[in-house]
Amino acid sequence: MSEFRNNNGTIEKVHNLKSKNKPLDWTEKYRPSRLDDVVGNREAKIKLKKWANKWANGKPKKKAVILAGKPGVGKTSSALALAQQMGWESLEMNASDERNRDAIRDFVGRSAVDDTFSSTGDFTPYKKGSRKLLILDEADNIFGKEDYGGVREIAKTIKKTEQPMVLVVNDYYDLRRRSSTLSNLCKKIDFEPVKKGEIIDLLNKICLKEDKKFDIGALKAIAERSQGDVRSAVRDLESLAAGRDKITRDDLDALGTRNREADIFPSLKTILQGKDPLEAKRVLRELDEQPGHMLLWIDENLPREYKNDVELAMGYDKLSRADVYLGRIFSKQYYRFWSYSNQLMSAGVSVVKHRKHTGWTRYAFPTWLRKMSDSKAKRGTKKTISSKIADENHATTDRVNSEILPYFKILFKNDTGFREKMVDKLDLDKSETAFLLDTKINSQVVKELYENEKKIEKSSKKKKKENKDKKKEKESQKSLLEF
Repeated sequence: MSEFRNNNGTIEKVHNLKSKNKPLDWTEKYRPSRLDDVVGNREAKIKLKKWANKWANGKPKKKAVILAGKPGVGKTSSALALAQQMGWESLEMNASDERNRDAIRDFVGRSAVDDTFSSTGDFTPYKKGSRKLLILDEADNIFGKEDYGGVREIAKTIKKTEQPMVLVVNDYYDLRRRSSTLSNLCKKIDFEPVKKGEIIDLLNKICLKEDKKFDIGALKAIAERSQGDVRSAVRDLESLAAGRDKITRDDLDALGTRNREADIFPSLKTILQGKDPLEAKRVLRELDEQPGHMLLWIDENLPREYKNDVELAMGYDKLSRADVYLGRIFSKQYYRFWSYSNQLMSAGVSVVKHRKHTGWTRYAFPTWLRKMSDSKAKRGTKKTISSKIADENHATTDRVNSEILPYFKILFKNDTGFREKMVDKLDLDKSETAFLLDTKINSQVVKELYENEKKIEKSSKKKKKENKDKKKEKESQKSLLEF
């Protein structure tokens, strides 16, 4: 990746120039330079190329695309490969960058509407066909307090852009739930997990180029383990190839034993029904689940399995101690306590039973997680409203939530004038307005409010035009009198 300074003085990163001094990992070394060389997702690549061709011949109706899919399936690689294949410069903003309103306006906004120099110093105005692909990675994560205003700024940029834009997201529906405006402005292209056979072919080619011998069974196992994640498969291959002349099936033990397909219900059964502490520790270690979430699963299902009062009390005692260690990890960053917490919630809970349990128990999803999941959209909406109010009042969001928002909602519900003014001043969307009114987004009061807003806006424009015409008429009369 190289940098150059454009005519606005902004430092820009260009992906089609690679550093010769720093050795690249294999995911970068074998990143495709043409869209056709990207592994898998043939239909998605065709749609992306058609959209790019419309930019080459003018400007498409949808000036930005959203590439949606799980991590590692080729979304960012496709965007970068497209830029190289089309002869465009590429400018990427990733999740590690500050992405609030001002940062996006400076970093993306200028490049979208201004002329810039290429990496070679050539200057061709966009009006003569010069293009730069603007790539915003992990766009579904631009909703934190530090990113305030970023989403609205992106939407504004898309509306006025003279350059093609790509938004890369892992969770499209989360993005749409939080910002329907942004999703409506873009063309959505879905990327699916890459097929096992296509991953094996890629790994085969890399081994040949790196002069590494291999057992085909090892490549099949890596592809199977990756679950359609190409980046993960290439990294696993590179890890195994280090210091080896030949890669065998037995070498996969070096990658660890985490089982991505491990199901949580059989794991719960092993912990709650069995009495083998080593087996309980093993299934928890292999389960791809956060310790905090696993604690909630055990907490929810412990009383379903442990009917004996003494067993239940001792089980909760071990679980509460595990929770104490988790709390110290999160508050003090004492990461050495991970093992203590995991052992207590697995082996500790398992061995308190008087006997091994048998039979079938109906395990349930944690109630707390379900409630938090159901309220996620509402909590997100509340957070954005608080951020907007805090920004206008130079206050913290905590103070807004505790001291201002409750009274703000009362005024918003009962004062029509205040409501209309706040919708305009805070740029509230329909979901935010519905939250403040404690009603649904498609309710009559919300519809009428936004219809009135449109009428007021049209009336304001009409009034401005009439005043302008009157002013011109007066100036014309004055000119005639002077004559």
